[in-house]
Amino acid sequence: MRKLEILITEDQYQHMIAERDYGKRVNLNEETLGSYSLCLHIGSPDVIPATLEMKMLNTIYLGEIEWTISKY
Repeated sequence: MRKLEILITEDQYQHMIAERDYGKRVNLNEETLGSYSLCLHIGSPDVIPATLEMKMLNTIYLGEIEWTISKY
């Protein structure tokens, strides 16, 4: 089995948490169920950096990230 590890900055993490909390409040007010997804965009290694998006009510671009795949 392999493990995908995504490293984000504290600012990116705080942005994700704020968006998640906002989405939960909106879903609660509208009495709907909701979820979010993370979308990892991987370009060519050492040419195009990997980026991360969070999709909930809106698509939030979180910027460049570092990632690795390792043995679990």
